[in-house]
Amino acid sequence: MTIEPARDVRRVTAEERAWFVSGALLILACLATAVSVMRQWAACGVSPTSQDCLALQQTMNMLPIQADTLALRVSWAAQLAALGLTLATCAWIAFLLLHPLARGTKIFGAAVAVPLVIMSLGGWFGVWSVEGWVGYGGAWIILGTISEFVAIGFLVYASMSRQAVNLTTMQRLVILIFGVTAFGTMHQSAEFILLAFFDQEGQGVPRYLGLGTAVTLGLTGAAVIWLTLRARKKPHRHEVSILG
Repeated sequence: MTIEPARDVRRVTAEERAWFVSGALLILACLATAVSVMRQWAACGVSPTSQDCLALQQTMNMLPIQADTLALRVSWAAQLAALGLTLATCAWIAFLLLHPLARGTKIFGAAVAVPLVIMSLGGWFGVWSVEGWVGYGGAWIILGTISEFVAIGFLVYASMSRQAVNLTTMQRLVILIFGVTAFGTMHQSAEFILLAFFDQEGQGVPRYLGLGTAVTLGLTGAAVIWLTLRARKKPHRHEVSILG
C-alpha cells in the first residue's frame, strides 16, 4: 500500500475543495439565472403576441438579463439575474482562495476577478437604478468583453508559465473559466445568434434569451464536479504539466 506524504494529502484535499465549491456555486448561479429568465419572459409564455411580450423583445438588454424599463420588470427577476451573476463571480473568487495555485497564477487570476466583480456590482446597480444602468449599457458590454479576453489570457499564462498547471487542472480550468464568464459579451452574443435561428418572427431580442446562460452555468459546474470526482481514481503524482 502506498502512503502519501501528509503535505500531498492536504494539497489534494485543498484542490478538491476548491473545485467542489466553485462547481456548486456555478450550479446555484444556474438555478438563480434560470428562474430569473423564466419569470421575466412569463408574459411571452401566456401570449407571444401580447403587447408586453413584444415590448419586452424590443427593450431587453443582454447583460445581465434585465428589462430596460421598470414597467416591464417582473418581481424578483432582476434580483435573481444579479444574484446569478454574483454567484458566478464568487465561484471564481472561491476557487482562487481555496486552490493552492502558484503565486503568479493567483495574481493573474485576481486580474480576471476584477472585471467580473465590477460586472456583478453593475448587475445590482441595475436592480436599483434602471435608468442609470441603461445609460451605461455600452460600458457593460465593453466590460463583458474585457472579462472574457482577460480570462483567455489567464488560461494562456496558466499553461505556458514556468509554474504551468498540470493537464488535469488545465482541463477543469478551461471549463470553469467558460462558466464564470457566462455573462460575458461573446457568450451572450453567441446565445443571441443561436436563439435567433429558432425565432421565426425575427423581431428584437429572441424570446427566452438567458436560458443558454443558465445552461452554460449548470453544465460547467456539473462538469467541474464530475471531473474532480473522476480524478480521484488517478494517482496525482503522475500528472504532468501541460507543457509535457
